[in-house]
Amino acid sequence: MNLSQFRAAVAARLGLDNNVSTEQPSMDQWINEGVIRVLEDTHCYVKEETFTPFDGSSTNYTMDSGILEIVDAYFVSSGVNYRLERVSINELIERKRVSVPTGTPTMYVAMNGENMLQFWPPPGVSDTLDVYFVPIPTALSATGDDPSSTSLGGVPSYMHKAIEYWACAEGADYDDDQTSAQGQRYRDDYDKEITRYKKHMRRRAGNRNQRAVVNDVRKRRPFHDNSVYPSSTG
Repeated sequence: MNLSQFRAAVAARLGLDNNVSTEQPSMDQWINEGVIRVLEDTHCYVKEETFTPFDGSSTNYTMDSGILEIVDAYFVSSGVNYRLERVSINELIERKRVSVPTGTPTMYVAMNGENMLQFWPPPGVSDTLDVYFVPIPTALSATGDDPSSTSLGGVPSYMHKAIEYWACAEGADYDDDQTSAQGQRYRDDYDKEITRYKKHMRRRAGNRNQRAVVNDVRKRRPFHDNSVYPSSTG
């Protein structure tokens, strides 16, 4: 669906005036909010980028303004990949109070506010950060703008109904629509679309092999406890 089709669908459902001088600007706002909300709730479009903004001493870095949400990230230091553990800002500050051995790789990251990433230990000057992230889309504005376009959101066409439902929920609140309980019916429909997408993604890559599990004689599932493994001395 493009912006013109979204406008027509929302106007038809809610009985709004699809006219540029009346309720169309509000509908455009709700539709663009729907694109953002779908991206936040599904991470249906993700990009990868490598960053090298490190000076070897600072632990604070401004987050790229084009990132909506970071999905995952890891550091590459001296040819080795190190998975980052996200912690609270309080925990990261507490870790900074504890001395670390020289050469310890960056292992922890915290989000401070809306714009600052804080790492510990400090990244080295030759380290790189690989980030998988949801980019902030350009807002739909022209009638032919389609959120499937990567620059406009990258939302797959089968998730466009969720965008429509979100816009309808916001519009029903605006219109005080009693038939939808001021939009709750459309919010429920939106939630169903998000659930359907997550189920689809679990199946998309095929079945996952079950992990081998070693149990003791009482069939209890071990949790990182090597004592349940048979003795090698028999």
